Amino acid sequence: MQNSNARLQVLLQNYFNNLNTETENEELWSHIIASHNDQELMQLFPDAFSNEMAVPEDALDATKKQTILNYIHNYQLLQASHHPKKARLLPKLVAIAAAVALIISGIWFYTGNPVVNRNSETANQNDIKPGKNTATITLPDGSRMQLSESKTGVVIDANQIKYIDGTPFETGRDDEQTGTQLSGLTTISTPRGGTYQVALPDGTKVFLNADSKLEFANQTFNKDRRVKLTGEAYFIVVHQSKRPFRVESAGQTVEDIGTEFNINAYPDEKITKTTLVEGSASVNNVVLKPNQQSTLRGKTLKVEEVDAELAMAWKNNQIIFEKEDIRYIMRMISRWYNVEIAYHGELPSTTFSGGVSRFANVSEVLRPIESTGEVKFKIDGRKIIVSK
Repeated sequence: MQNSNARLQVLLQNYFNNLNTETENEELWSHIIASHNDQELMQLFPDAFSNEMAVPEDALDATKKQTILNYIHNYQLLQASHHPKKARLLPKLVAIAAAVALIISGIWFYTGNPVVNRNSETANQNDIKPGKNTATITLPDGSRMQLSESKTGVVIDANQIKYIDGTPFETGRDDEQTGTQLSGLTTISTPRGGTYQVALPDGTKVFLNADSKLEFANQTFNKDRRVKLTGEAYFIVVHQSKRPFRVESAGQTVEDIGTEFNINAYPDEKITKTTLVEGSASVNNVVLKPNQQSTLRGKTLKVEEVDAELAMAWKNNQIIFEKEDIRYIMRMISRWYNVEIAYHGELPSTTFSGGVSRFANVSEVLRPIESTGEVKFKIDGRKIIVSK
């Protein structure tokens, strides 16, 4: 094994420097796949990969992929314990997983526990498709209309509504009537299983997650630049030095001057989270810096360093969670897949970390979680039954 490890170290080092030939990359994968000592192999992996490498989809079976991913995770934990100020684990784990192509169909999971070999009970069940672009608009006169599912978002100003691609939004009224109709509070709502974009009158962009609502007075918006949010949204705010942008949500007011941030303010979550990606913003007069997140529980506001990529993953069409319990994960799933969740018996205390494309069917999310052996799922129509 010593000679094999020495050769593997050379192949890894050359790979990081783009010096391997195609044949040598194949040899590298042969070493990884053939290894029977995960502990030794783990110690050979560098802290992170920086380049991509093509790997045949059938190069690793599910068990081996999970084993390698688990020991990478354990290696990261070991390194982090010696370097407390090191960056959070998830981005590096994502980078490593992507670089070594351990993901098939964009799915990866780890728990830090050994992988259990067993067939997933979700494999042959009726599947449920992911959410889509869908939302409704409620105008100040109370009229409520469906927005096009073939479009990704709308642009709203004081006198008109159009889709982001420039297509007019047909209200069934002439321009003069539409201008009068837009005088007052306008609401954009996404259902469970829906997402949509909104461009506000000042040019600020808002990405609404599933089961969310954005309210604003469009004809006076450019004066006060204030919106109200229920649910989750990602904001890209246009800078105006004399008019800060304000978002009211679940007991807090976020004020910013030209920045990007995510707010998670679902009524069924005990905590409201505001994550600053770039720029400057304050939450209830507490200033956030990039890669900081405020959590509001009741009247208690705390701020901590985070990886902002985790909070904005949904906006980038990914479902990602880090060290979350099964109930939290199922709430995420229920919103995006528009399903009912039922729990039978005792639930695991294990936390899970992982990710999957938001375009995946629900079974592709559940199957890797179930493969840990910690939890079982049964799909019954649009209900998912969770048990241990």
